[in-house]
Amino acid sequence: MVNIKIHRGTSQIGGTITEIYTENTHIFIDFGSELTVNPEDSTDGKMIDMIKCAECDAVLFSHYHGDHIGLLENIPQKDIRGKEITLGIGKVARQVLVNIQKTLANDATSEPKERQVHKDMLNLLQDNSRWLDFMDALTEGNEQSSNFDIGDFHITTIRVDHSAYDSYMFVIEAEGKCIVHTGDFRVHGRLGEHFFDKFNNFMQHKKVDVLLIEGTMLGRLDEKVMTEKELQKEATRLLQQPENKYVYLICSSTNMESLASFHKAVLFSNKEKEKAGNKDCKRAMYVNHYVKQQMDLFASAEPDITWGFRKANPFEQQGKYNEALGMSQMEYMEKNGFLTLIGKSEGYKKYIEPFKEKNPLLIYSMWDGYVEDKEADTYDEKWGAVYNSFERKIKLHTSGHAVKKDLEEMIAIVSPSQAIIPIHTEFKESYEKLEGVGNKVKALVDGDVITLAKTYVSGKDNEIMSKWDKYICELLEEIKKK
Repeated sequence: MVNIKIHRGTSQIGGTITEIYTENTHIFIDFGSELTVNPEDSTDGKMIDMIKCAECDAVLFSHYHGDHIGLLENIPQKDIRGKEITLGIGKVARQVLVNIQKTLANDATSEPKERQVHKDMLNLLQDNSRWLDFMDALTEGNEQSSNFDIGDFHITTIRVDHSAYDSYMFVIEAEGKCIVHTGDFRVHGRLGEHFFDKFNNFMQHKKVDVLLIEGTMLGRLDEKVMTEKELQKEATRLLQQPENKYVYLICSSTNMESLASFHKAVLFSNKEKEKAGNKDCKRAMYVNHYVKQQMDLFASAEPDITWGFRKANPFEQQGKYNEALGMSQMEYMEKNGFLTLIGKSEGYKKYIEPFKEKNPLLIYSMWDGYVEDKEADTYDEKWGAVYNSFERKIKLHTSGHAVKKDLEEMIAIVSPSQAIIPIHTEFKESYEKLEGVGNKVKALVDGDVITLAKTYVSGKDNEIMSKWDKYICELLEEIKKK
């Protein structure tokens, strides 16, 4: 029998942990930390205790956001049976994590004990003997490398569009059963274009029993979300305005698509100004060395989307003369304007203070919850302080999650015969408002288990047969022999 257990995630966004298991094999999908819970109320400790005492052949991570991989360091090397625990994530996604841990492990401003934690994580991430690197089954030439077996399970990985680059969904098959786990996904980014067409072709001959589907946006079913291209267009418009010569940006350093949108906005705004007769428009984008490292990684993986991030420059030592520019970088920024990505650390002040009197614009392109309500659990004091220090600011952001019509499209294509299980959501009851769900929605609570009875597959015609059908076929074969 194939069993599905949602350890956490039936009633919250973030920290979702799903176990799928047979009598012989146990795999977990995602093992992240909670997002919006007070430390006193967190169940992270309970989940850590659980994995340390579990039978576990593998933990597969859909992507690198902390609410999906944040408890990685607590996964033991071997499970309670003494079996080595395999880890899996996208190939580029793992390198993103390596870059993060390298930077933190070499941060001279942090405590030695803290740096050691990051060095240990870096060693874990670079231990190739423990990791599977996922590939996309929908990309031509990847068919073989995107399929693998873990014990009783045959798993296919499919790359999806999300605000974390190199994110994956899973098609999991065992004992004649098929389960689809979407992970976090959307289709309004550039990587989401034509996704459903390709996914529909792939699923044509799959008979799915259960769909585990994210529902982050279920509380906002009627909300219109802008596409990445629309975000880029609006950013381009803002950068063209004369009063916005000096612009700061708050955006996740690993949100490749949005970084690409803002980078392209710099290029297109320069081009539009040139058309209008401004012959000396040389605005560039400026980032720290860590972000430039991530950008170089993304540029190598997606040159068509990123345009090589060719106008993204790393910060230079202040006051240092740049021969190619004929002045220091800071002087060049003052002369030509800029789009500068900033963070919440104290180190960014030296790039902000020199231009504060010029009343720069701040573009905020992250989740509102970090800066909106000071009384909310999600409020981040450091982000809030940076955000509120600007007189002029605007929110320009697009979600990393599927909207109503895309959830409905996913359900229509997968068309599970037994159950649709909402996860990664605070509004699981809203799934019944979606078209095409019928009576298949099963709104579980954490700890619930769904069991799928074993079926058999005929090697001759690949039809799914019950135990009774199998018995009849075997009986007929005996009769033919006699």
